[in-house]
This record gives sequence, structure tokens and C-alpha cells, in this order.
Amino acid sequence: MEELFEGSNKSIMAYPIRVVYQKTEETGTRIMVSVSKRFFKRAVKRNRIKRQLREAYRLNKHLLSPTTGGVNIAFLWISNELFPTKKVMEKMQNLLTKINESLAASSPSV
Repeated sequence: MEELFEGSNKSIMAYPIRVVYQKTEETGTRIMVSVSKRFFKRAVKRNRIKRQLREAYRLNKHLLSPTTGGVNIAFLWISNELFPTKKVMEKMQNLLTKINESLAASSPSV
């Protein structure tokens, strides 16, 4: 996953979530969730946000088309405040739709 942050990988932002993603040769999707200690000193709050992000992804991963192939995705929390789960869900849907569109546009047509 470290190659995800090196080179020219794509990044999308829907405040308070930033997504960095990379198309891979393998099949399947791998995700990473990160919340900085700089924004939340208490682990309880960091863990809450990570749970929100993972659950939002789990419920909306169907928005990524299976024809896109392998993808590595990193979800980064860039705010210093908590958001309601409903808002996180909306942002996740928006981001996954944009990722799918970008991957579909970059893959060659058959």
C-alpha cells in the first residue's frame, strides 16, 4: 500500500474525506482507513471515525463496478471535527461514484 502515496496516483476530495486510489494488476479492492492523531488526540474519537468510514464503504462498495479490476483505495480523514454517520455515508457514495467513473474512463473499451 505504500506505493499508493508515491508517484502519480489519483486523489479526490469530498470534505471531510480525501481519497487516494490506484488501479492495480491484481483483482479485488483493498482499502486503508486513516485518521490523524494530529486532529484527534483521543483514540476513542479516531476509532469512531474509522468505524464510520469502514461501514460507509461496506454499505456502498457496490458502487464500484466489478469490471474495474483491482484497486487500492486509501480513505483519509482531513477534518478536526466529528460528522454524523449520515453525512459520512453521503460523502462516501459521492467518492465511490467518482472513482468508478474515473476508472471506467481510463480503462480501454472492448
